[in-house]
Amino acid sequence: MSKIELPDNNYTVQVKQLIEDVYPKNNQIASVYGDAKTYFSTAGTQRAQIAQLQEQLKNAAKPKKKKASGGEDALKRQIKLAKAEYDNERQARIDRLVTVAQKIISLCEADSFDETQLLSSKFLGTLMLITRGPERNFAKLHQRLKPLYKAVLVLRLTDKILANDLSDHAYLRDVKDALLRFKGNKEWQEKWQVEVAIPMICCALLQDIGLQSPEAESILVGPDNDLNEFRVLDDATRTQLIKINFTGTMDYLKNGLGVPGYVGNDKAERTQFIHRHTAINEFMLALMKDAYLSKKGVGEILKIPQVYTSIILSTKPDFTKKNLPKGYILIEQLAKKGAINVELAKAFVQIVGYFPLGFGVTYIPRDERGIDRDRYECAIVTRLNPSHPAEPVCRPVTRNLTYISSGSDEVVKKSSNLFFPANRKKLMRIGRERLMEIMSLLSGNFSPDAVDDLIPSHWEPADYFSFKKNQNLWNKSR
Repeated sequence: MSKIELPDNNYTVQVKQLIEDVYPKNNQIASVYGDAKTYFSTAGTQRAQIAQLQEQLKNAAKPKKKKASGGEDALKRQIKLAKAEYDNERQARIDRLVTVAQKIISLCEADSFDETQLLSSKFLGTLMLITRGPERNFAKLHQRLKPLYKAVLVLRLTDKILANDLSDHAYLRDVKDALLRFKGNKEWQEKWQVEVAIPMICCALLQDIGLQSPEAESILVGPDNDLNEFRVLDDATRTQLIKINFTGTMDYLKNGLGVPGYVGNDKAERTQFIHRHTAINEFMLALMKDAYLSKKGVGEILKIPQVYTSIILSTKPDFTKKNLPKGYILIEQLAKKGAINVELAKAFVQIVGYFPLGFGVTYIPRDERGIDRDRYECAIVTRLNPSHPAEPVCRPVTRNLTYISSGSDEVVKKSSNLFFPANRKKLMRIGRERLMEIMSLLSGNFSPDAVDDLIPSHWEPADYFSFKKNQNLWNKSR
């Protein structure tokens, strides 16, 4: 039997599976978001049932009713079973969430700092490259991609904060040496994963989990499920939804998850485990709360990636990939207004640059003498931390106007990037016939009538990336 080749490479398959693990197309599939939806639908009833049984037990224990009831033992057993069921479900939710966090870590982390930046670039780029942007039901796909996209950005921002000592929060001060994990320090590798990475990822994934509650859904899709959840809400409705989201999210963190149960028989180990995870849980609650209320600054670790992701993976009807390189502008504007910390905003822009991972760059190549050629080529942004935010590190995917599936990364200079209008004017000088020739080579559905619009500021790389052979954009040598 011949081997069936997968349509995606192994890494892309893993990323797509993670999307399903977090926020699947089918909400009947077990997932992080599915767990939350179930919790919001059933937890109230479960808690009410336990409270009712406890009240019955209380009444049965009264002297006058004790003889008549005679069912204290039965009530105690029922309460014990109901609490055990509730706690088992809670632990199952924690286990799934932690498993997902560990998968994210395995896909975007490595033993060295540079390799971690490369894998994180690969993860974010892959998420961007599997969406074509404003086509069909793009808003729903973007909504499903957002939690994972935020999670990796939160990790990289956290590392930047620790490296540059940008936070005076007590919890973060205690883990400021987490970068020692890149020097082979096993203790810090474990401590960073348990006390920093997993809590940060969980908060990023769950930042809008309150929207899975029935109260939020009644606003978003309406009682009869006939409203467009991505419509523009009026201010009053939006404010109401934010409050519901906040309340639901905090409830889910505190009661739907909480501190994981200890497994084992060692009393000292159990005490240490509970102490450690109580501190982690308190930090997560403080982090999430501050992301909404912005009182202590620590919440900006979540807030800044959230704001950026809302632009990069927008669900608004007017979304266009042409505006993606402007995502950083909103971060800078909020910093100028004092809405977010200036230093954290600056650190974040240093990480992402002006051009997001997976963005399709068009540029004018130069010959060996540094002279502009009379054509343009296509490339894909492949790296975080560009030396200059306006000059992205890209993988060229065309050579002499022909698509290629191998190559090495290059920095696209600002003076060559066609996103900037001054550079597009350079190509206007080469003549209409040459432009028609260029476009016919690079576009199968090219229309000569559209040549006046076809010095593109960017290109759409999703179709290129859909081929398995083109998904190895992050190979070191090809």
